[in-house]
Amino acid sequence: MDLNFKSYRVNLQSKAKRLISENLIKNKLGGKRLLWSGLGFFILVNVFPAVQADNWRGSIRSKLQTDNRYDRDGDYTAEAWGDFIYDNKEYDVTGRFAGLSRFSTDIYNNRFEFYQAYLEKKLAAIPLALRGGRFEKSDSLGLYLVDGASGIYQLNNQSLSLEIYAGRPVRIDHVRSVSGNWVAGFESNLKTKPWIKFAGDSFFLDTADYRFGMQALQRDYDDALDGVITRQVINQNFDVVEEQQPASNGETTYRLNASSRLAGYILSNDKPFEMLVQGSYAMDKNRFENVLLESWWDPLKNIRLRNYFEAYRPKDPFVTFRDRFYAAYALGQQEVWRGSVEHRYSDKTRYSVGLQYANRDEGYNGYGVQSAISHTLLPGFNLNGQFDYLELGDGENATSVYVSGAKAVNEKLRVGLNAAWRLEDKLLYGENMATGVETEVQYMLQNSIILKLTGSYINNTNINNEYLGALQLTYYYDRFKPTAP
Repeated sequence: MDLNFKSYRVNLQSKAKRLISENLIKNKLGGKRLLWSGLGFFILVNVFPAVQADNWRGSIRSKLQTDNRYDRDGDYTAEAWGDFIYDNKEYDVTGRFAGLSRFSTDIYNNRFEFYQAYLEKKLAAIPLALRGGRFEKSDSLGLYLVDGASGIYQLNNQSLSLEIYAGRPVRIDHVRSVSGNWVAGFESNLKTKPWIKFAGDSFFLDTADYRFGMQALQRDYDDALDGVITRQVINQNFDVVEEQQPASNGETTYRLNASSRLAGYILSNDKPFEMLVQGSYAMDKNRFENVLLESWWDPLKNIRLRNYFEAYRPKDPFVTFRDRFYAAYALGQQEVWRGSVEHRYSDKTRYSVGLQYANRDEGYNGYGVQSAISHTLLPGFNLNGQFDYLELGDGENATSVYVSGAKAVNEKLRVGLNAAWRLEDKLLYGENMATGVETEVQYMLQNSIILKLTGSYINNTNINNEYLGALQLTYYYDRFKPTAP
């Protein structure tokens, strides 16, 4: 059905006004947050006239779900997501609007929320992009939303960029996130091609990317337990430790964020390597908050050596189906190291074996082994398997086996299946054997309509069983109007 774009814009304008007006009154989050959320989209549909350069695209996703993540007797959820992207080449303007309408019996209950609503303008005179409204940020604080503004300076050769941002951070449900009174900072990125040789031709560096930033955050501790907050920091021995101190809503914290990615060759140009180092440093506490080191090197044609170390504290209690069976996962503060050797046996098969070490609080230290295999059985049909064993302190141990496969049956149907088995012995609840299965079916009803069915069930012998079932329908919208010749 072909709609007149101007009448469509009028409809969008009236709907945006009505939604913002209704929810300024009804939404328990308060008028100010929703006002910030709708500001970018409101400007977008009012300021710029409809021209041939307009391009609208996006999706509408509706889902029905039942699970027992929050309540062992089960919850029911119905939600609808709208995600729309606007692009105007003539004015160098882009925008995005994403909203959620949700009705549920779980702890989050019913809500209407704008997740993104911003407008971005690129200036022609200088390589600068200005953004205002509600938008996503991802850094050492986690994944969160900002009600505010940002400016991004980008050189034409794309080698250097500088972003400055400020606003109020807003928490995102189900993920490691943050909320507070305000956040501000800058972040710079530099991409270089140094072409540097060391020790003759034994070490060659051809790529070096750097990121550096500084951030200030004033937290909101209204929900602090008994007026006390707990921090996880990294001491001089790279051990994760906890600190407690009185909570103060006026406290402002400062941190430095930095990372570097290096790539090149070691010994000869057929032995490439890559290394990533990143960390976050709390200036007010004079300590690291997290550290990550990850690298790989191909000493032989079909051999890859991997090394991974991280000191951190996961904050998401609801992990993926796979992570529930992964032996090295825990919610407490921890340092995790993994080293492995990967061999590409053929174009269809590769496997790896390795060691792992976990250092955690309250008796969770331990060593273990891991192995994995990946095989292409048929074109478009891959099978993956993984085995983990971890021997923890105080007699705790865990053995996990994970198998997954996915197949595109035809151009419209795709099927995926995951299966897992885990045997663990923990001080908290004793021995438990978990057996789980997850399946996902995607079917294309039309070119722009996708139906997805998802179901998982985990049977435990000594703790509560877990289940999840979901039906999702997604409509992809693309109204592109090319520029007139």
